[in-house]
Amino acid sequence: MRWTRVFMLIIVNALGILSINAQDYGRLLQQLDTSVIDQHVRVFKSSRLILSQSTVQLSERELQFRISHLFGRISDGIDELYGLDQMYNVDLSLEYGISNSFQVGLARSNDFDKTLQFSFKKAILKQDLSDKPQVSLSYFGSINIKSKDYEVSRSFNDRLDYINQLLLSRKFSDKFSAQIAPSFVYISRPFTGEHPHELFATDLGLSFALTKSTNINLEYMYTFPTFGSDLYDFDRNVLALGVDIETGGHVFQLFITNSTRVQPGSFIQQYNNDGFFRGHLHLGFSIMRSFNL
Repeated sequence: MRWTRVFMLIIVNALGILSINAQDYGRLLQQLDTSVIDQHVRVFKSSRLILSQSTVQLSERELQFRISHLFGRISDGIDELYGLDQMYNVDLSLEYGISNSFQVGLARSNDFDKTLQFSFKKAILKQDLSDKPQVSLSYFGSINIKSKDYEVSRSFNDRLDYINQLLLSRKFSDKFSAQIAPSFVYISRPFTGEHPHELFATDLGLSFALTKSTNINLEYMYTFPTFGSDLYDFDRNVLALGVDIETGGHVFQLFITNSTRVQPGSFIQQYNNDGFFRGHLHLGFSIMRSFNL
């Protein structure tokens, strides 16, 4: 109960902080010429910040194909070319905009569990140029299916994980945007019997514009210690630093992280991650291409 109260307090405080000074902010955004599409503000360059989903929605009938690749540990040294000789995780995804406010997705990861992900994202609020509270709010949900042929057979229900995220963001200026994403994950069959079925986490993302086509992003996923202290490892919370480079219909993302998985939601489970401050970091990249059908 104590962590649930903390979790709710974070949401309430974020809503209060992000909704202040709406009138002044509306006048500020009217001076911008590159961040507004159809009177709605594009808070980030991509539908994902680095690893997590962002509040950016695909347009109606827009199809987006994304390849995400994560290399091995940089700390493995020159013998492994600082991780570049290893392929830790590759995720292929297709997302499609049913409307300007609703999209669906299908992804497949080559992680240990050979995870299939079926997802959707619904925009609830979109930041615009009016004097209304200036935030963007979306819900992201997914069902992850572990398709691996395990040595010990599992029922279909035991293969399912459920990801739920409330994405709340604001573009504060033409240079700075922020997002907070309270998250809940239900794991049908945890890694061990000592790990919990339910996980609460909060993702914080920051984006700084260097040029019209280049952003620097920072992302931190804090998983609440809802299980025994002997299993909880603060150093395994995900930290990622990346850069977005936009070129026409492509967005190229280069990042460094302690996560060993790039599929949204999977890295909330701590045992999927390495220790950031132990120097166990991975270089990764994503390439996104959009098509209008």
